[in-house]
Amino acid sequence: IIQRISEYTLSKSIVITVPVVISTAKNDSTLIEEGAPNSHNATIKMIGTDQLFRIDDGSVEKASFTVSFIDVNLKGAGLKSVIPQGNGGLIYNHEQLVIQNSRLMDGYATNGGAIYNAGNLSNTTKTAGSVTITNSLIQNNKASQGGVLYSDMPLYYITRSVVRDNEVTAADGALFHAETKFADESTGGYLTSRIIGLSNSTIFHNKGNFIANVRDGMVINNITMIKNVGGLYFDAPQGKASVSNSILVGNTTNCKVSTTDKTIVQSNLVTTECNRNASAELPNILYPASEELIAGNADEGTCDVPPADGLLCPYSTPSDSFLGFFKPRVLDKYTSLSQSLLINKGRLYSDGTSVGLASCEKQDQRGKNRSGYDELCDLGAIELIINRDDISTHGQDIKYGEIAKFNIADVVGDGELVSPQTCEKMFGKRTDGQAWQSGCMKIVQTSTPSKGTLSIDAQGNLTYVPNGNWHGADVFNLLVVTTTTRFNDAADVYLTVPVQIVQDPPSGIEDKSVSTGGGGSVGGGLVLGLFGLIALRRLKS
Repeated sequence: IIQRISEYTLSKSIVITVPVVISTAKNDSTLIEEGAPNSHNATIKMIGTDQLFRIDDGSVEKASFTVSFIDVNLKGAGLKSVIPQGNGGLIYNHEQLVIQNSRLMDGYATNGGAIYNAGNLSNTTKTAGSVTITNSLIQNNKASQGGVLYSDMPLYYITRSVVRDNEVTAADGALFHAETKFADESTGGYLTSRIIGLSNSTIFHNKGNFIANVRDGMVINNITMIKNVGGLYFDAPQGKASVSNSILVGNTTNCKVSTTDKTIVQSNLVTTECNRNASAELPNILYPASEELIAGNADEGTCDVPPADGLLCPYSTPSDSFLGFFKPRVLDKYTSLSQSLLINKGRLYSDGTSVGLASCEKQDQRGKNRSGYDELCDLGAIELIINRDDISTHGQDIKYGEIAKFNIADVVGDGELVSPQTCEKMFGKRTDGQAWQSGCMKIVQTSTPSKGTLSIDAQGNLTYVPNGNWHGADVFNLLVVTTTTRFNDAADVYLTVPVQIVQDPPSGIEDKSVSTGGGGSVGGGLVLGLFGLIALRRLKS
């Protein structure tokens, strides 16, 4: 166990020959944790020229053991790297390597910028290493071959992760390179177990000819692979590789194939060169050249609001998240959800055949369940989620002469507030002659008459102006329509947000129009006591 937010430096590699778990200490305080998840990871950094770890007991006779890195940042020597045999900028692995909730950065090598995974399978698993990476950021790694990972055989599984800003330099180079294929008789088992390949991950801004060479036995499922130089290289002559439910567009080259390839590529958003061997039941969707991919002026940053086009919002990391993503959008121009190129275009079912291999992952990159409609789910790493169950009361406490400002972005969630133009298409003109606001906003008073006016912008920012210096509360429900709800049944089009605005006189001013409840005055001692309470504040870790 290593300490939170600490940096540990190494001048030379550490050799690991026994099972071990290296993890950052958990927060043992009962106080509130501040910062995004994994912002407190300890960092292990190479200040010399070597790799960080060499995981190998030197034996192919003994059973392999597991080494785990959990909640740890691994940072290599970068351009200073001089790796033994050039293999593995951060880690050389010949055992069972598991990495969770971590960052892999600045690994440079000849083979395997971050990781070199050694060994070929014979009749047992003792002779080959394996790599499993979950919920991790893989960034700024570089190699001639295997810019991120070089594996002697395709024995790796990357899921719920972000792969960005890495580079491979060889002419036939791939970020994830599998040097040798499985023996013919072994591939079927890997394919049905779906433990080899890439899933639920965002892959962008990488350089080099290919992201991965796809061999028999591998499954690529629910990835968002956009804005890279290279794409996928298909090399599965047995037809026992599957690529499904993914977004594979917007790269300089999206796909290339070997002359003997039979990879099954189905139920994806693709361009023509990736459209291979799909079944009639699960065709690929061809990406129109006229369709805008990103709703914004850059690949990262703020999303344009409806009615702007763009299938995806720019890459963004929410304040409460470790990893960012490209969020899919339901566009204003759609008249039905079936017009979307991404939403509900994946399949949740599996029937044990090659069709079933295209079933979506049960959760998305964020770990949110892909609930879907019937058997449908969304293409790519992110599933659009509507959450009506956890909507808390919003609003603000203000003093006389103030206005309240608050935000409902948490309620809007994966959707966006529909534009006023869409509101008019849905409901016609307002009966009061006013123009629609974003989200077709309506107010329904619940416990009190209206005591102010409310306005909303496209980002979900609300401004409440009280109609005088009243003392008390304005309690109402705010109703809004989002891009993820507008095609629902009429009863479910609106999201309902409870709102409470409380207005009080400035401190120290007595409002004689408001009863204290008991009819008497408030004692000075009680007032002082209240000020004492206000001075107290809860410390946060």
